Amino acid sequence: MSQYAQSGSAMDDAQASDGDGGFVSVNQRLQLNQLEAGEVRESLNGRMEGYWKPRKGVVARTGSLTSGGSPLQLPFFLIDVAKNITAASVAAGVVTITIATHGLTGTALGRITGLVGDAVMDGDFVLTVASANTLTYSVVGLTSISDQTGTLSTTPINDAANVNVRASCLFSDPNASNAESVVLALDTKAILVNLDEYTISDLDYPTNQTVSEDTDMIQAFDRVFLFRDGKQAFEWFPNGRQIESASSSAFTVTMRVKDHGLTVGDEIIVSGLTGGTPANGTFTVFSVTDKDVFTYTFTTSQTVTFVVTAGILKAGFTLVPGGVYTQPQVFVSTTGTVVSGVVSLTVVGNTTIIAGDTIVVYETNIPTFSSISGQSFEVLSATSTNISFIAPVANLASIPGAQQIEFGGRFSVGGGFIHQPAPPWGVYFQRRLWVPFYYTPAGTYNVPTYTSRKITDEISVSDILDSHTFDQIANQFRITGGTTDYLVAMQGFYDDKLVVLNRNSLHLISGTAGSLNDTKVTALTTEVGCLAKKSVVMKGNAMFFLSDDGIYAVEFLNDYNLRGADEPISKNIQPYIDRINKNLAKEAVGILFNNRYYIAVALDSIAGANDASGNNTILIFNFLNKGWESVDTFGAGDFIIKNLISGSAAERNSIYAVTSLGGLHELEAADTSNDTLVSGGIVTSFSINSSLTTRGYSFGNLDRKRFTDGQITMQCIDSGLGEYSISFAAEDPDNNQSIGTTTTFLDGVVLGTGAVNEDETGNIRFRLGGIRGYVGSLTLTRTIGSPKITSLKVTGSVTNRQIISQT
Repeated sequence: MSQYAQSGSAMDDAQASDGDGGFVSVNQRLQLNQLEAGEVRESLNGRMEGYWKPRKGVVARTGSLTSGGSPLQLPFFLIDVAKNITAASVAAGVVTITIATHGLTGTALGRITGLVGDAVMDGDFVLTVASANTLTYSVVGLTSISDQTGTLSTTPINDAANVNVRASCLFSDPNASNAESVVLALDTKAILVNLDEYTISDLDYPTNQTVSEDTDMIQAFDRVFLFRDGKQAFEWFPNGRQIESASSSAFTVTMRVKDHGLTVGDEIIVSGLTGGTPANGTFTVFSVTDKDVFTYTFTTSQTVTFVVTAGILKAGFTLVPGGVYTQPQVFVSTTGTVVSGVVSLTVVGNTTIIAGDTIVVYETNIPTFSSISGQSFEVLSATSTNISFIAPVANLASIPGAQQIEFGGRFSVGGGFIHQPAPPWGVYFQRRLWVPFYYTPAGTYNVPTYTSRKITDEISVSDILDSHTFDQIANQFRITGGTTDYLVAMQGFYDDKLVVLNRNSLHLISGTAGSLNDTKVTALTTEVGCLAKKSVVMKGNAMFFLSDDGIYAVEFLNDYNLRGADEPISKNIQPYIDRINKNLAKEAVGILFNNRYYIAVALDSIAGANDASGNNTILIFNFLNKGWESVDTFGAGDFIIKNLISGSAAERNSIYAVTSLGGLHELEAADTSNDTLVSGGIVTSFSINSSLTTRGYSFGNLDRKRFTDGQITMQCIDSGLGEYSISFAAEDPDNNQSIGTTTTFLDGVVLGTGAVNEDETGNIRFRLGGIRGYVGSLTLTRTIGSPKITSLKVTGSVTNRQIISQT
């Protein structure tokens, strides 16, 4: 083929070509002709693995969730003022009510109140207008009416049934190696979604307790915490709690469970009791005696003390301990024994230490106990006059005269212990719970109070393996020392180091594995801060998060030196960063999955439009390609992402999106051209708009060109069909033309094999028709299937090159 256009003469324009043999990342910062080979201008709903292909489809794994009941049934009668029912009669289960000149027409839903019969006839019923003064409705089993007057009104909207996903987290059952679930916290209950079969079960909140605003939820220790800003948090023990004692008197069972967190009316499940007629089964809490003791009613009247060795109490979410913390007691004992390692010591007035607590031996002059001085032990049993524990010491018949042992609960290293201070969120690191210290807890266990400290840069830390006990260490964890900066997030780093991300700065707490007295707080940088708590993720020694200027990847070179705080890694997608809604930016959520950083953000239609309603877009950074790979969008306007979760019931994890309507959606689920999303209360299919816009092809010079031809190499996979529509855009002069489809240039045949487990590759050439411009780019929009684009090429000639002479 001639290297010259038209006649093949050297006087003609020289032919040139430009293209890409693969694709690695998006660059929207530089001019089209400045992009390097493999960079693209835009990747919408695509993935790059050397080739480019449309992303996989999203599959809804649950339908729209509700908190209970129906929000509203249609149609319904619209009644501004309740209408008086003056008479009511029944015949064959059909009730006729009389309302003078009611003014209603047709059949619709209404609310009846005040009528009494031998079956329930009050409530929401479908009524039919029988005449200008009467309506009818059906009541199964009704034969007579004793009270024939009442009212008819509009059925109210059940706001409690409308779902609001307030928080969510992954739950991994420590007793099942391959079972993971997602917990979704709604307004009036939580829902547990099993990732194996996507079955759903309810988790009740404490009676008369709700979650009224978006918050945070985590799994830590052996439980799941649901935080409530300024209110008593909830906790759920999936495998239950040990019953310390249980007895029955008549029909009443009195049970002791440390810090049970129950309220009257809560449902409980009791198992493992033995002796008498065991009071096992499902019950409702009848009364609460104190923070450790409650009662319920059993079907058998008996007087018995049950054996509780295997006794387990299960419930839904319960309240974490609240009120003023009872500080640990310390005892000096002069009477005790040791038998086969069981130390039994006599005390006076024990009211705080119970079985399962940890005690510390502080000091002793008893030779037998000298080896355990300073050590901690778990309490085996405890009464008001005796405490026993197991320790590696020799038998001792009695404590000799003038000898003693001092022991008791652990001392606070600060200003005394407090209960969990009603934080809005928390992180689990080094066997401790780290939370913002915004409130001072007070009150009693059943009427706790939380008073704002008006401090937003201080952290409170739990005791080791004790989420109910927090130590007040004055100013030690006051991160910014009184400036206007405030806490946004905390992230465990390596060894015993915790990174604290403030709004305008980053800090490091080191020495967290031991005593809190040994910790050290160091300022890392004031050049950058964190905007969204859930955007923070760690990969190796690099931390990714959303800041005011974009998305940063801060790398820790050593304990206190950072690299990457000078510029964001999102610089190449700055036009998208500029579109992030300023009011909703703090809701952004990120996750690591499959060597990628996914971050869901709220994108306005254009920068500053302020028309986004939540996280409607996912930006994806590919670590293997070291660049931004795609902007993922979704066809449903109400598909708002509240959280991203990685989990599975199989050997490999999947990535899930929790949406505002309560649906759990699996991302990257199937090679399909449609997403199935929960939208408008139902699962609906939406087409995925996948397209690739290339860099600008300029043939390596700044002269004007005449673009004549193009070539696409594409591959269909595993019996799939594939088609793209093609358009070409040139600059100076600006020109954007539709070229056709890949099927057009295959003589009307859609590329594809039709054979299972076979691939088919097409090398498709097409005419550009001599479009003129300095630089040109291709846009390919998927229309059928999910074929790979492996290479692209554009051919043309320079039209204003220097005149040369021939001899």
